[in-house]
Amino acid sequence: MAVSVVNQNSAAVDRDAESQSVSAVVDHWQPESEFAAAINPPGATLGATAGRQIVIVGAGPVGMRLVQELLRLDNEANITLFGNEPYAPYNRVQLSGVLARDVQRDAIDLPVPDAKRFAGFRYQRAAITEIDRHLQQITDSEGNTWFYDKLVLAVGSTALVPDIPGVDQTGVYTFRNLRDTDALYARLASARNVVVVGGGLLGLEAARALSRANTQVTVVQQNACLMNKQLDAKASSLLQQKIESLGIRVLTGSGVGKILGEQRVTGIVTREGARIDCDTVLFCTGIKPNAGLAMQSRLAFSRGIRVDDCLQTSDPLIYAIGECCEHDGQTFGLVNPGYEQAAILADRLAGGEARYKGSLQTARLKVVGQPLASIGDTESLTAHSLTREWVYHNASKDCYRKLLVNKGRLIGAIGFGDWPELPRLQEAVKQQRRLLPWHHLLFYLTGNVWARESADDVQQWPASAVICQCNNIELSRLLTAMDAGATSLADLQQATGAGTVCGSCKPLLASLAGDNSRSEPDKAALPVLIASLFAMVIAALIVYLPGLQVSDTVQQPSLFENIWNDKFYKQVTGFSLLTLSALGLLMSLRKRSNWLSKGSYDYWRMFHVLLGLVCIAVLTLHTGLHMGANFNRLLAIDFIAVVALGACTGAVVAISHKLSLTMAKRMREWWGWLHLLVTWPLPVLLGIHILSVYYF
Repeated sequence: MAVSVVNQNSAAVDRDAESQSVSAVVDHWQPESEFAAAINPPGATLGATAGRQIVIVGAGPVGMRLVQELLRLDNEANITLFGNEPYAPYNRVQLSGVLARDVQRDAIDLPVPDAKRFAGFRYQRAAITEIDRHLQQITDSEGNTWFYDKLVLAVGSTALVPDIPGVDQTGVYTFRNLRDTDALYARLASARNVVVVGGGLLGLEAARALSRANTQVTVVQQNACLMNKQLDAKASSLLQQKIESLGIRVLTGSGVGKILGEQRVTGIVTREGARIDCDTVLFCTGIKPNAGLAMQSRLAFSRGIRVDDCLQTSDPLIYAIGECCEHDGQTFGLVNPGYEQAAILADRLAGGEARYKGSLQTARLKVVGQPLASIGDTESLTAHSLTREWVYHNASKDCYRKLLVNKGRLIGAIGFGDWPELPRLQEAVKQQRRLLPWHHLLFYLTGNVWARESADDVQQWPASAVICQCNNIELSRLLTAMDAGATSLADLQQATGAGTVCGSCKPLLASLAGDNSRSEPDKAALPVLIASLFAMVIAALIVYLPGLQVSDTVQQPSLFENIWNDKFYKQVTGFSLLTLSALGLLMSLRKRSNWLSKGSYDYWRMFHVLLGLVCIAVLTLHTGLHMGANFNRLLAIDFIAVVALGACTGAVVAISHKLSLTMAKRMREWWGWLHLLVTWPLPVLLGIHILSVYYF
């Protein structure tokens, strides 16, 4: 098999010519059965690739994924890669990170196959200008012709810029490729006021990146909601608050009617007539599938290049995948459907029978640092009259979740904030699994659909559950790899590629494999362990040792009697204990807020444990090992329980690096939950104790 790959951003096509060509080329569309027969005469095997030349036009993430999948199936394939950009292939998804300088430029480069390992691989930089379907060849911008047996169009899309007055002035930008990124970054040196048109994912990420350069940024969104294709009104409102807290101005339910200036941008006028002064306008208003080559070669297209379940176009020798294609009337603006299409097409070209049945619309993103999730066609489902909505909102945890249910079956989900159940939710939405009344009750109370044990035990999930979102790897594939000998986290990563992109699925992979991988020890693990064990011992002694007795004579007082039995010193130790307890409660907020963020959390934890140790020592001096009665006894018991369970939590944390990742996570959560549970009554009991002492 021989493969050629071309990175192609098609040239602009005259709109009148485009409209005239549509009706003509659509007539060339052939049903799948017809071109299946054309490409597979009786007795032939689809994808018998020996010696075949396969040209892939497009070296973006989807085109490169197809190359990788083909080489994985046949490492002797002859591959020629064409790219018309002056860069090596790169991952466009991370361009906003490059613009914000969160990601290094070379970190987004896609790995080009090594020619030494794959002897047939070639890479050429040249745009493709023509497809000759009759001669089965393409022509590049240098006039060279390349023969193909199979041709794959992965040409992606271009930025959609509305036709409004002033759009052709200096200072108007789009944001789709590395050249745009470089131009925007250079513009930051002089830009002071930027208007970003479009409140989708790309627009918001660009706004965040631009705002870091001491630039005033205004986002203008035509829809009433930000990211309206993924979020509902409530989640959009929470996102808008988050964005505005970064100093970015947001205008929703508005649009740009005109760009002001003479050759250079000086401002915009909204459709409502309001003027916004600016020196730069960035359009992030959507995408348009690149269909220039398809139109020129008279392939069927409407919104995109039309393909069937085999990803074949109206020409049986030509395929299309990614943002440029249209399947069953639907185009895709996210990269994951393109990855799915690449894997399926590679299988078919190599002789398999995989078929593309569409992609579940899934977005698991971080926008301005905020985790967001949307599963299913939430925009249309939310408006459906038969859709019931289950909502969970915890403002203190900055958490909002919604489930869309139709006739008891899960058909969509929206999340604002972390949601550990997302991998399993994606599988449940894909299969439209039935949710029962106790699922509704659990979701209403906790925001979770399944019990933690069921959600965490990956082996209990359905085989079709997607474990690795980045690479679209299902549980069945991981189990197959385990049966073949991949028994650890590292083995599963090497065998399947799961967990090698963002790494968020590593805990699931570790749980699945029963992995013995260990985390790195905390910086203060040993001091925390020693202090925790010492606190446990003192807590046990207080419980089991009898209370100190008052001596028979004042001339020979018992040990510490002048402290625990003297009113003045009892107040000193009491208020000291109150102050230390309040400090300990405040320190517990260190992990949950940013007001006290200096220093390593490991050392703050050590100080927290030492503080608990001091508290229980002062408690001993205050009580003389006497537990008291009634509320005083409850207070003493609760205080000892807080210290003891806190010490157990500290010990578990200190030895976490000796446990498996999954076991360490569960033990830390369990002991931490118990520690917090017994801490809640402490302020109330302290208040009752102080009131009883001074009032009565």
